[in-house]
Amino acid sequence: MKQVLLLEGKAILEEVPAPSVEPGAVLVRTAYSVLSAGTERAVLHAQGAASILGRAADPSTLGRAIDLLRREGPGRMWERIRAAGEGHAVAPGYAASGIVQAAGPGVLDCPPGAPVACAGAGRASHAEWISVPRNLVVVVPEGVPLDEAAFTTLGSIALQGVRRSGIQIGECAVVLGLGLIGALTAQVLRAAGARVLGFDLDPGRAARGRGFGFEAYDFAARDPREEVARVTRGLLADTVLVCAQSNAPEVANLAMRLCRRKGRVVIVGDVRLDLDRSLMYEKELDLLISTSYGPGRYDPSYEERGIDYPAPYVRFTLNRNMAAFLDLVRDGRVALRPLIDRVFPLAEAASAYATIDDESTGDRPIGVLLRYPSASEAPAAAAAAAPGTGRPPADGAGAGSSKAATAPDAFEPLPAGAREVGVAVCGAGSFVKTVHLPIVKRARGCRLRVVATASPLNARDAARRFGFGRATTDLLEIVKDASVDLVLIGTRHHLHAPQALEALRARKHVLVEKPLCLEEAEIAPLLSEARRARRLLAVGFNRRYSEIVRRAREVLSRLPGPALVTYRVNAGALPPEHWLHDPAQGGGRIVGECCHFLDLILHLAGAPALLSVRASALPPDGSRVVNGDSFAAILELAGGSRAVLTYTGLGDPELPKERVEIFKGGAALVLDDFTRLHVFGRPGGSLDLGRQDKGFARQWEEIGRALRGEPNEVITLPEIEAAMRATFALARAVRGER
Repeated sequence: MKQVLLLEGKAILEEVPAPSVEPGAVLVRTAYSVLSAGTERAVLHAQGAASILGRAADPSTLGRAIDLLRREGPGRMWERIRAAGEGHAVAPGYAASGIVQAAGPGVLDCPPGAPVACAGAGRASHAEWISVPRNLVVVVPEGVPLDEAAFTTLGSIALQGVRRSGIQIGECAVVLGLGLIGALTAQVLRAAGARVLGFDLDPGRAARGRGFGFEAYDFAARDPREEVARVTRGLLADTVLVCAQSNAPEVANLAMRLCRRKGRVVIVGDVRLDLDRSLMYEKELDLLISTSYGPGRYDPSYEERGIDYPAPYVRFTLNRNMAAFLDLVRDGRVALRPLIDRVFPLAEAASAYATIDDESTGDRPIGVLLRYPSASEAPAAAAAAAPGTGRPPADGAGAGSSKAATAPDAFEPLPAGAREVGVAVCGAGSFVKTVHLPIVKRARGCRLRVVATASPLNARDAARRFGFGRATTDLLEIVKDASVDLVLIGTRHHLHAPQALEALRARKHVLVEKPLCLEEAEIAPLLSEARRARRLLAVGFNRRYSEIVRRAREVLSRLPGPALVTYRVNAGALPPEHWLHDPAQGGGRIVGECCHFLDLILHLAGAPALLSVRASALPPDGSRVVNGDSFAAILELAGGSRAVLTYTGLGDPELPKERVEIFKGGAALVLDDFTRLHVFGRPGGSLDLGRQDKGFARQWEEIGRALRGEPNEVITLPEIEAAMRATFALARAVRGER
């Protein structure tokens, strides 16, 4: 991957190894990152090392040097860096946005595909891929574009300063310094109900402040003491927030002069604190320091180990500050677009640094972004898909929408000119023989090569019936067969994960019937192996390919706002001794079957992930209700949508199995058992097939297209992960676990 490094006072773009996802962290493909003029100019110039501690921006562009700064000071830190010899490069950056590509063990609420804002020096660097601990990441709400979301780190610094000020509605707040942090601080103060005055040396920055709706002046035009006295009728300011960067002691002392008796001075920026004690004493002022993004900053147990502070005791941590700031942006109470002065493509990073370092003009930009290739390839609400798949880009909302490329999900299609997909089948029970094999036998460009089952007779019969070239009872014969391109795994559920992993390791493409696995810990190794081997891994969530569902997605994509989905499943009774009820073999009906419905809910809602679930099940009675398999669940989805899933084995089989109702944007859609679609409130969308179509045939068509490198709609790895993690979350909720 490409990353910006600072070397000998210059910004360079280098090819470096991409990070891997770590436990408790997420791997993010960067869309935008912010250049903070104050901090990054300080690092660019050796003599500015002390300002790394400045609160006008992140305190440490040298992430691993934080402890050294504290112990020995900036002078010794810089001496050690220089002593390390020539060629020592620094990785700058601490504010970025992008799309989650993988979530490490222990991260359940930032699934692949989620748009996120990231913070932290040494973490949210100017790089195409970043691995960021969970507590330094926040999911971007719907309606906030990724270029604006990249400012979340800066916004949380401003928000923490405002919290430290203790501002109340109607109080007067003064902001000294109207750079990026100062402009954000003033807007947050206005949102909190304060009367705001801002001052800066730069008339242009003062004029920009007035454009945001607060009073702002340059020091040459107005005397701050006279102006504050006029506005407050002589009382003076309730609080002054210092957002400037200066070595002059007058700045902090001016803040105290502008404060009323018993007022508060909050130091947000990097200013010299050579304080006039008499000013503080006479007015009995409170002097407060605001530490970066908020509680949790610089605490390794919080940042690196992911141990959160309980909200009742620490209401706003740095992560909750980040989320709160994004809410202000979403609601239009903080404007970021006017702060974006320049946007440079990553390839022009050196020019971006030259721009923020140029002192030849008095109009240096304060809001400078680096734009990464993924910013134009992937929408804000969906993860990018693999290059080389020929997939169109997806917006997560409409059928047929395209899916752009990402390196981690890349798989290699068949060689150009390949005329057939060689298919092997592992496990040929009644479902595979009645549903899959007839479709594959007549599918264009598919050839049945080998079938493997535990029963020799079943293997022979399946081979004769469907025209396999060979029958076996050994999976290894399948994965070693050079004529086999794709393996369909249709065995019992406990064998899905190990057999899929074996096939992927042999560099075979895999379609595994649902569920992907029986344990949540098995998800990551399977997806990781698919990425490493560059092979297609698909799960038999066939309902998403139904013509009924495709039409519904088309209608929903044209409707505004979130969706409310109700999904009723009349699953039918299974005897208590059925293998599906066995946790070790079948996983139970929730894991074994409900993954289907969760995938479809996410697919219809255009949601990249399940955020939370609450469920209540009927108590087991030993016969018709087993292991909580009659329940109702309320699902909170990323993007604002909600769903209710009702699943039961208590109903009469005469009632059609599935019914889905979707309410969105003034319309209502009803899917009747994948036979009919009724659309209310939007003409022309209804569809009556006169038959049931659960998408099995279309699923194979799309897999064939994917393997030939043609545009396709095959389920992606992030979508698989989202559905399976939602499944295990539902299972825990039904059991009453958290």
